[in-house]
Amino acid sequence: MTTPSYRTAFGTVQSRPVERVRLQSGALSVDLITVGAAVHRVIVDGRDVALGHPDAETYARSQFCIGLTVGRFANRIGGGRFTLDGVEYRLATNEGDNTLHGGPDGFHRRLWTIDEQTDDSVTFGLVSPEGDQGFPGELTASVRYTISPDELRMDYRATTTAPTVVNFTNHSYFNLAGEASGSSDGLTVWVPASRVVEVDDELIPTGRLVPVGSHDLRTPRPVAEAAPLDTCFVIDAADGSVMPHATLASSDLALDVFSDQPGIQLYTADVMDGVPGLSGPYGPRAGVALETQNLPDAPNHADFPNSVLRPGEEFRSTTSWRFRRLS
Repeated sequence: MTTPSYRTAFGTVQSRPVERVRLQSGALSVDLITVGAAVHRVIVDGRDVALGHPDAETYARSQFCIGLTVGRFANRIGGGRFTLDGVEYRLATNEGDNTLHGGPDGFHRRLWTIDEQTDDSVTFGLVSPEGDQGFPGELTASVRYTISPDELRMDYRATTTAPTVVNFTNHSYFNLAGEASGSSDGLTVWVPASRVVEVDDELIPTGRLVPVGSHDLRTPRPVAEAAPLDTCFVIDAADGSVMPHATLASSDLALDVFSDQPGIQLYTADVMDGVPGLSGPYGPRAGVALETQNLPDAPNHADFPNSVLRPGEEFRSTTSWRFRRLS
């Protein structure tokens, strides 16, 4: 049974009010906030299973993008530049000479608006002006969260006034044993991918898609054995339809991730240390990020899936998190 959604205050960011919306259906409830259109809490049968920050200001400066919606282009763009229709665009950089997650003031740093709210959904919106972080075109973006028993669905949409590039993801970290349970090492992870994106020492793609090798997760493996991971897996037979991308499981609960995107970045956050959390500081591998997305640096690799959005087109993408009890 779906409980009507409701809205409450969630502090301020730079003296601007932040709002929180709760969606609930059956034993699943989710709290979402307007900072970065973020997932603040995911509660299954009374258990918090997603990492979260305790207040709005911490989300606004989150080093690890916990729970946040990432854009205009998720993951990395090498050299902070790309060429589109013969024009080179230079972007704001925030990881050496590279652009990570849309730049230093990416969408995860912004206050989104609540454009629509129903009993089982909420839609957040954001307008990114021409030249924002160096990207061309004014981009009008939205993400709609819809809840049903045991599932949260995210529908991303965007339109532009000029040719640009788009790649959205949600950057939540999950620990199905509970966000306060410590390391995620005891979880198991499965990904139906025979290839990964090869990267250099700065995690910038070389342009090659290579066999998974030691990162083979086609048979479920403990996180402790698979880590460290900051790796983009290329989903086998991805054809633009919503299909399984990953499963993360504890002894009694599983999360199945479905998406229409060609890749999923798994990040085990081995360097996380002392990060403010809902129940106290998070340490290394406190959770696993399962970031469905296009391939990193796609604008600079003609053989990667298309990331270009043009006027008159609409970017559309869907990701779903589905929870299953195992005992």
